[in-house]
Amino acid sequence: MMGDGSATRPFTLYGATGLLLALLFFVGLMAGSRWVSPTMLLAVLNGNSDLLTRISVLELRLPRNLLGLLGGAALGAAGAVMQGVTRNPLASPGLTGVIASAALAVVSLRTLSTPGALWLPLMGLAGGLLGGALTFAIAGRRQLQPERVVLAGIAVTSLATALTTGLLLVSGAEAAELYYWLAGSLMGRGWLQLQMVLPWLLIPLGALFVMQRPFRLLQLDDDLALAMGLAVGRWRLIFLLLSLLLAASLVAFTGPIVFIGLVAPHIARRMIGNQIQHWLPLSALFGGLLLLAADILARQLAFPQELPVGMLTALVGAPWLIYLLNSRTSPRSA
Repeated sequence: MMGDGSATRPFTLYGATGLLLALLFFVGLMAGSRWVSPTMLLAVLNGNSDLLTRISVLELRLPRNLLGLLGGAALGAAGAVMQGVTRNPLASPGLTGVIASAALAVVSLRTLSTPGALWLPLMGLAGGLLGGALTFAIAGRRQLQPERVVLAGIAVTSLATALTTGLLLVSGAEAAELYYWLAGSLMGRGWLQLQMVLPWLLIPLGALFVMQRPFRLLQLDDDLALAMGLAVGRWRLIFLLLSLLLAASLVAFTGPIVFIGLVAPHIARRMIGNQIQHWLPLSALFGGLLLLAADILARQLAFPQELPVGMLTALVGAPWLIYLLNSRTSPRSA
């Protein structure tokens, strides 16, 4: 999975992406059922606003923006890891059964019991681990051809979705809430949810950024990486488990949000070409950018209703997947 020869200077790209993220973040603080002007927003930050505006900005929109930024970064990084260590440009949490299986596990727990908040990410992690392992087992551990992984992921996702639907039929009064949750959304997520999910995202993200050298070596041929002293199998497993932890724990709090883990790493790779040392952090930045932008659009496109953010990411991601599949099978790519 190699980028093209043309690449943007990475630090220019970091600066432009950071600036766009900051702009979107402030737009996210202003956007909602009651728009807050830039002047009013500055008044809130200075502590001079009315109570309603202060609550809207600081208690509702600020934690939601932070969760969108951090959650998108987690999905972008998870997708880059899956694509990198399997050398499969079509690998991502949503296409390997991880997200659907994590959602099935969380729905099972919420339908069949009354779980504490601590159990949700643990159950999501267990479900995601099982779904991802099943996908790679069906695809064949050694070959991991992109098309086989996608087909196996579709099969596992379909199975998990069917079982989830069956559980919803017996979930009673909670079915409506679970149906909306399954579409993926940041609505109603506040400081409590952000506080609960924070360690599940920050620790794996920090570990991935610290372990940049083995990640870069895993992009090489296995024999070459082994010759350079890397325990390939062990490191591949570690990276896959960290990416699974990022995706599955986020599902427990936001519902399944698909395709960001596919699209963000591809955008980053096209921007940086073969400067692989910048791929992981830029994938995280683009993931945060995509989820933050999708959440702002979700609040406004069907106003006064709010769209599920997972629906918007799917509308962008599905055509991207079709394009990738066509580009792999076109005569020019042979």
